[in-house]
Amino acid sequence: MSEAIGTFELEHVSNTYSVNDQNEVTNQNNWRGSAEGYGTVYGTLTFGPIPLGDMDEKLEGGQVKWVGQGFLEDGSSVAAAGSGTWKKDPNGHIWHTEMILDLNDGSTIRSVGELALETLKFTGTNYSV
Repeated sequence: MSEAIGTFELEHVSNTYSVNDQNEVTNQNNWRGSAEGYGTVYGTLTFGPIPLGDMDEKLEGGQVKWVGQGFLEDGSSVAAAGSGTWKKDPNGHIWHTEMILDLNDGSTIRSVGELALETLKFTGTNYSV
């Protein structure tokens, strides 16, 4: 099992929805907060594209992408991008995420999170790979 390297706690900022020529919807969620080892963090979760007709309560999960940047106390910054999956929790208004992120310093992390739709909080733990 990989080692936990820190937790993160982000708050929802905004959503942007777009639709392509095939009537598939992409949902981008913007977040801000903090992550241990990465300072103040800003980033975007992207869900989709998903066919418009599939965007209802039956949607159980799918692909997710993250791109973001952390601003450390020493004035440096680190950027990360990657992808993974999300899954709806059967017991509540929560989505679980798991992604592999490549950082601009050459390292890779596994990020496991929980997006609570009722509170608009995205929390979780980052692990070494």
